[in-house]
Amino acid sequence: MKPNVVILTSGLTGSSVLTGLIARAGYWTGDRTHQKDSTQKNEQYNTHENAELIDLNLRLFKEAGYRGNFSTEFSPELIRRITDLAGKIDDSDYRTFLNKCADKQPWIWKEPRLWLTIRFWRKLWDFDGCKFILLTRGCVQCWVSATLRRQIRTYRNLTAYEDNIKASFTSFLEENHLSCLPLRYEALIQHPTETLEELNGYLGLSLTIEDLQKVYTKPLYKAPRSSIADYAKAALIYLRNYSERIDVPMGRE
Repeated sequence: MKPNVVILTSGLTGSSVLTGLIARAGYWTGDRTHQKDSTQKNEQYNTHENAELIDLNLRLFKEAGYRGNFSTEFSPELIRRITDLAGKIDDSDYRTFLNKCADKQPWIWKEPRLWLTIRFWRKLWDFDGCKFILLTRGCVQCWVSATLRRQIRTYRNLTAYEDNIKASFTSFLEENHLSCLPLRYEALIQHPTETLEELNGYLGLSLTIEDLQKVYTKPLYKAPRSSIADYAKAALIYLRNYSERIDVPMGRE
């Protein structure tokens, strides 16, 4: 039986491509999936994020009294507050969702809010039969992507945010003795043959280059860099909003 899969991501790492690729092996991504506006074209794309999982994570934010911006703020205190909700709130809807996932397996989760909520979910379920993929990406590309989304922040702030999320996920995996494959987005695109072999071996799948080309329409075997136009646009957005930039230190867990 295929293992269920959880993609661990900050949301800036090309995770929609990886999730869409794995979903081609027959994985359930949800009754509804989230659609997001492209930062480069006037169109929407499927993020392959389970909309019900998003709704439940947002409910956890509300239960914890969080009104900040998870996509720019790293908060160990909020992780603790959300984790401590287990056993203190009515969790019937969360358990109903987990039961649905069990009925639909194999399933795949990819939700950027999981760095805040994964420990809460762990208290409801042991994740037996699941495999985790920790997806990262070069920080320059992450900065361009974030800026095009109108997240005005310094490179130093973004790298600290990415490092803290990676460290938090790594700590979670080690504490719970969970299987994980570290994967670099650039490796998937630039060295797809070798990376697919590693991914298939880890998950027991038979994904092909053709599967990858169905979800990644740009040329393979080349570094997935933003275009010169994207760099220029990001730099212009940053300079126009320089006075509003985020540049604050972020503490680790």
